[in-house]
Amino acid sequence: MTCRSGSPAKPPEEPEVSEAFLALLDSDHVSARTRTIMRQRMATPDVVAVGHVLSPVLLEQLRCVVSRVLPQERVFGTAAIDLAARIALRLGSGGDGWRFAILPPDKRAYEMALETLDGAARRQHGNALETLPNDALDALLAQIVPGLPSDGPLNADQMRAWFSDLRADAVQIFMSYPATQAAFGISAIATGGDDIIQGFSRIGTDQRDAWEPQA
Repeated sequence: MTCRSGSPAKPPEEPEVSEAFLALLDSDHVSARTRTIMRQRMATPDVVAVGHVLSPVLLEQLRCVVSRVLPQERVFGTAAIDLAARIALRLGSGGDGWRFAILPPDKRAYEMALETLDGAARRQHGNALETLPNDALDALLAQIVPGLPSDGPLNADQMRAWFSDLRADAVQIFMSYPATQAAFGISAIATGGDDIIQGFSRIGTDQRDAWEPQA
């Protein structure tokens, strides 16, 4: 993904969940509560709800940043989970109640971090954050951990803390998505149905029960 449009953010085409994983999801190895949660994760993010949290420009900037922090091509090819939109929805909810003490509340931290990155992009490359080619964006993000020179709203220490939050948010959402679990052969949702706890009988390395879908 190269972010050069300068236009309102366009959502990516999201990956399909394999039929084998969907069959497992609908089986009596999965509880109704877990099934509901997983299907909610598969739902396309509500555009209006996302727009109440981040402006189109901020969302596009976040999509560009996340695409470099957690590239999905090797797993899904040209498809991609819209991690940025799902992060936005998380920012618009109550969250987990935890944040770094040096950062403002999560939504404001994301806004200020993207503003800081955009300012650095304009100083270093003369272009807005969302218009940078991948190599320039990679180079910009690589400065955050050692200490991004900044005259933006977040200082270097705050940017480092925010970048840790961003990576955690991206990985959590990515790994909890049904298509990811299907692609990696993760059957952890199948701990038992509503009436019986079936669990697993084969738990050794590279061992799978006969009813588990193959990756």
